[in-house]
Order: sequence, then structure tokens, then C-alpha cells
Amino acid sequence: MTPSIRWLTEQDCANALAARPRLKGPFLVYSSLIGGWTDSPLGLTVSLDDHGFHRGDGAFEAIRIIGRKPYLLKEHWDRLQISLRNLSIPLKMDFETFELILSEGIKKYPEENFGIRMFVTRGPGGFSPDFRECIEPQFFCVLTSLRSQPDEKFKVGVRLGTSKIPLKPDWLAVTKSLNYLPNVMMKMESVDAGLDFTVAFDHEGHVAESATENLVVLTRDGTLAHPPLTRILKGCTMVRLFDLVEQHRLLPTNRSAKLTQKDLFEAQGLYMVGTTLDALPVREYDGKPIPLSEWGKKLNELLRKDQNLA
Repeated sequence: MTPSIRWLTEQDCANALAARPRLKGPFLVYSSLIGGWTDSPLGLTVSLDDHGFHRGDGAFEAIRIIGRKPYLLKEHWDRLQISLRNLSIPLKMDFETFELILSEGIKKYPEENFGIRMFVTRGPGGFSPDFRECIEPQFFCVLTSLRSQPDEKFKVGVRLGTSKIPLKPDWLAVTKSLNYLPNVMMKMESVDAGLDFTVAFDHEGHVAESATENLVVLTRDGTLAHPPLTRILKGCTMVRLFDLVEQHRLLPTNRSAKLTQKDLFEAQGLYMVGTTLDALPVREYDGKPIPLSEWGKKLNELLRKDQNLA
């Protein structure tokens, strides 16, 4: 039977988009494209001719809300500005305006703890790679439920493996762009391998990062270390964790360590660190057991106390 091809009116299109499957849990969307907040699925619409969609030409951030208070909000905003500068996207919005927009959404959101997803695109205008055809950058902010790791994972740890996905060039690695295909492939390879995460290495054999997480290493000599920020994304939670460890003088730290696979095998502890993870301990790397010490618990207590104070 030949399918019937319909021509749709503008209202038909709006009705179909409004009836689309919704995100799980409540959500609110701010869209500069429509000029405000909404809980309609229509707010999630992005133009097909937006370069953020068809070229990955844009940047994003994910922020955690705890007790209706954003955690590390300014740090994430500042990192967004770095990404936009790297991409030469001129967003005409300052931090105070962003705070005002966000506060309106937080007041209306029905839960105490949730997440913010911010997106900035080059904007609509055409389908070539030429940035000059874009009308103006667009800003989107989505408030949604935040999926956290089960408590059991913090007790038993997670399984980590070595990634086969090539590392991004340095300038792209330090930019949280909308072009996250290598990150998607890293997540896919970890799922296919039955692992929780994989971690990439650079061409010199030094540790880089995971799909959307930083890897923090408690080295053999008891130093808390992470790779140089010239070749990985500057994780806001990771940086704050190191600030707290140094303020409390808990451990010696190294914020620019050239770590090898051998360092991971010999480590006193490995921790996946990120916005939704805090410091998730690793129990196994490439099939080799990794110690689960009290430091995992201490690092998480440090972050959670800071979150409650914030």
C-alpha cells in the first residue's frame, strides 16, 4: 500500500511537535528563539538551519542544582565564555542577565534538586559552513531531573578501561562544543565492553579524560593528580575538589601531571569526577583491581559539604 504523503499547515506542525514524546520527569525551557520560559515541548525546538544543529557549531554546559541553589554557577558560566571565545561566537548576554533568567526558572521548577543544561548556538541562517550566514547566536536553558549514580557505585566502585577513540586536538578538547561525537563514541565503546567508563590517552601515552568525566589519580606516592589542563576540559568539579583538598591540607596535589598507564595500574586510587558524579571510585582498570580506600569517602564528603554550604 502506497503511504499517504501529507502537506501540513503551520498549526498541524505545531500540534505534531507539541504531541512529541516528552523528556522524563518535569522540564522547563528558556529559548531566545521564542523569547522566554515554557514547559511546552515546542520550547525544545531548534531550527534545522541553525549551525549548532548541522555543524555542531556552539557550546554547552551542565550545572547541578542542590536545594534550589546552583553549584559552581559562575565557574560554569566562565567556562562557557572560554568555549564561546574559542569558537568566536559573540553571545550578547552578561552573567547578571543569565542569573535573572535562571532565577525565574528555578522558582517555577517543582523539585529541589535538578540539573541545568545551557546551550549556545551560532544561530540559524543557512546550511553551509559559512558563519556569516547566521542571523545571531541563540541561547537555550533547560531545567530537567538529574540522574545521579546509585549509592552502591560509591561503595563497590566502577570498572574503567582504555579507550580506542582518538583524542580531540588540544584546542577542541578544552572547548565544550556541541560537536561531541568522539565523546558519544567513547560512551558507546564502554557500554559495548560492559564497562562503566573508558579513558583516553594522548599520542605520547599520557592520560587525558573520559567521555564526560575527568579522571583523578591518587598516585603511588600519595599525591592527588590530574592531567594538564592544556589537553583536557577544565572540569569545574575537579578544580573545586583540588581547591578543597589544598585548603584543608589533606594531600599533596599535582594539577599538571603527565600520567601513564603504569601510573594508573600502580595508583592508590582512581576517581571519576564530574558534575553528576562527585568523586566516583574505580575498582578495576583494564581488568586489574584498583584499591578502594577511605580516600574515596573523604573526597566525596569534602565535595558534599561544600555543596551544602554553597
